Amino acid sequence: MQIHLPDFSQLCESRNENDKPVLKGLFTLASDCVYLQGHFPSAPILPGVAQLEWVVQLAARYWSTPTSIQRIEVLKFNDMILPNATVSLLIERKRDDCLIFKYTDGDKALSSGRLVIN
Repeated sequence: MQIHLPDFSQLCESRNENDKPVLKGLFTLASDCVYLQGHFPSAPILPGVAQLEWVVQLAARYWSTPTSIQRIEVLKFNDMILPNATVSLLIERKRDDCLIFKYTDGDKALSSGRLVIN
């Protein structure tokens, strides 16, 4: 299956205060995004599984991490990601086998979590 990442208007890699790798991105969720089809036809939202897959695929692309999730230690969906929303994504490599992420819209938390990858 081919993964369709959003079109990032900004995407940059840096390091946090603990010298761990960080990715920061900004995108607008296209209303024709393939992941909105059928979830739900009358009120489309970005599925949580797509949000997780984007985190894993971006980490693999930038840091050569594995593309499978061993377990989800923390996962919170605070609000829906709707078509045309402008979304910030932050991914941090907490450990060699652990990623943390946050999707936000301005000050509004959309989703966050901690993934153990293998």
